Amino acid sequence: AGEVYDRHWRGCKDGLGLLRNAEDVCDRMGSVSVTKLDERNIDDLVLDLERAGKANATINRRLAALSKMLQHAYRRRYIERLPVIERKREPEGRMRWLTKDEEIRMIDKLRAMKLDDIADFCIVLIDTGARTGELFKLQAKDIDLDLRMMYLRNTKNGKSRAVPLTSRVVEILRGCIRQTFLFDFTQDSLNYHWKKMKFLIGFGDDKEFTPHCLRHTCASRLVQKGVDICVVQKWLGHTSIQTTMRYAKIAPKNLADARDILESH
Repeated sequence: AGEVYDRHWRGCKDGLGLLRNAEDVCDRMGSVSVTKLDERNIDDLVLDLERAGKANATINRRLAALSKMLQHAYRRRYIERLPVIERKREPEGRMRWLTKDEEIRMIDKLRAMKLDDIADFCIVLIDTGARTGELFKLQAKDIDLDLRMMYLRNTKNGKSRAVPLTSRVVEILRGCIRQTFLFDFTQDSLNYHWKKMKFLIGFGDDKEFTPHCLRHTCASRLVQKGVDICVVQKWLGHTSIQTTMRYAKIAPKNLADARDILESH
């Protein structure tokens, strides 16, 4: 686990969390040698996690850590084959997005809390659909205010993408373009202040009201306005169209319009 952390996870946004997952896997697997680890050992690991009451999503995070360690071992020729790792099925969570009224309440409360930088950060998330980690890595060189484009290079899937900027995002970024990194607070700071804000506006019990729902907000607004789903996929940087298709169900009017076109023929 330590070798994988030093080579792959050190410096990552949640590097220590990934290391803890890996260490838990190693503890549960005990004295099993990596050279002899096979699918039966993995089944035993999953069973142990299930008996401990771990949710499928938690089990999958442990399996992802194990997969990374095994891939590292395979590339270093510590092992001759990669065992097959079968992920657990996870229930599809509710896609939470903000109404315009909820957005206004959120932004107004953040500004009242003297957190203008976080309020601006949230507006950029809503209007670009970027992930929080992508914005934290954003540098001045990644912004072209004349073309009104933002270039995300350090993305989750490793593929760069360009995102057009709305007028209000252009004005926000114009104010911090002189900094190397455009936003200088941390993910921990964002999470801390977000939690305080959500309680103050009455969403304390809403588990889906997280910074990630701002990405859903961008996607849902694009779909509801009739933007082609393939364009939305490219905008959000989804590798698979199936991921983007989750938003299709929130645009019944657009689907009904498509039906009516067929009816007219």
